[in-house]
Formats: sequence, C-alpha cells, structure tokens
Amino acid sequence: MAAQGAATRGVTAGGAAAGGVTADGVTDGETTAREAWRAILALMFSGEAPGRMHAVCQAFDLTPAAFKILMVLSSGPRPMRELVESFRYDPSYLTSVVDLLERRGVARREPHPTDRRAKTVAMTEEGRRILAHAQELLSVPPASVQMLSPDEQQQLLRLLMRIVDAEPAIPAAMRPRPVAFPAD
Repeated sequence: MAAQGAATRGVTAGGAAAGGVTADGVTDGETTAREAWRAILALMFSGEAPGRMHAVCQAFDLTPAAFKILMVLSSGPRPMRELVESFRYDPSYLTSVVDLLERRGVARREPHPTDRRAKTVAMTEEGRRILAHAQELLSVPPASVQMLSPDEQQQLLRLLMRIVDAEPAIPAAMRPRPVAFPAD
C-alpha cells in the first residue's frame, strides 16, 4: 500500500533520477505521462464518475454500451459494421445493444444508402432528447474538480482539450465545447 501511495506522489516505481532512465528503460517523461494517465483512469473508474454513469444509464433504462453508441449516433447515422469495428464489439452483441436502443425508441435501423445488404443505425428525436438530458446530468463537475481555483480549472481544461483533440475516435457528443479563455 505504501508503494502505491509513493507512486501517486511522483516517486517512480523504477526509481529514475531526474532526467534518468529506469532499469526497464522508462524515462522520467514517460513515467510522468504514465502517472498522469493513471490519475485519469482513477477518476474514470473510481470515485463519483462510475456511480453517476450507472445512475444516469439506469434512469434512462440504458446500458453503458447503449449510451456510448447513442453518443456516437449523435453526429449522424452509422453503419452497423462501423460500430462493430470502432467499439470492437462482437457483431451479435452489437445487435443486442441496437435491439435495446430500438425498444427504447432512441434509435432505429435504416437501409444503408449504397449497400442493400447493410443497415445503418440512426438516432431518433427521443434519443436526442434523452442524450441531451443525460449529458446535462453527467456534466455537473464533482467536488474534486470544483475545489480547484478558476485558474486551475482553466489550465486543466486547456490540457484535457489538447488530449481530446489528439484522439480522433472520441465522438463529437463527448468532446468539450470550445471555451473562450481570458488573455494570459
């Protein structure tokens, strides 16, 4: 347990000195990036985030997988094959998730515009309404973010937006809205 605490305070498990390289070839920069990523994972998988996501999904009778697909569909219809590939879902599992979305009235299957053998999935108006409400509930920051000063919050947002911008697979519905920052 003490080793875990030390790692989160910036002491590297490999013991690299400033500017050094650990025995396993990891540089300080890589260690910093790994620890930053671990901090992001800790926020995503513990604390308030998972419980809130579960509660929101439950409130709208959706699974987390169905909610993720709904977010992707917010930017337009997607072929079933594309959803299978982007989420790395088994085709039969995706079919069951899309079945749930259809039963809930938040998405519908449509013929593919150029391939008669394929289907696309499109969001309905009810899906847009539910997604907007769910995102509103999920976007309320937890106390751990609100404890930061306004300047720290701006710095955090700038850094996170750079990371998000470098990840093209993030659906438009999940991307932060552009914010005008005061001149530095």
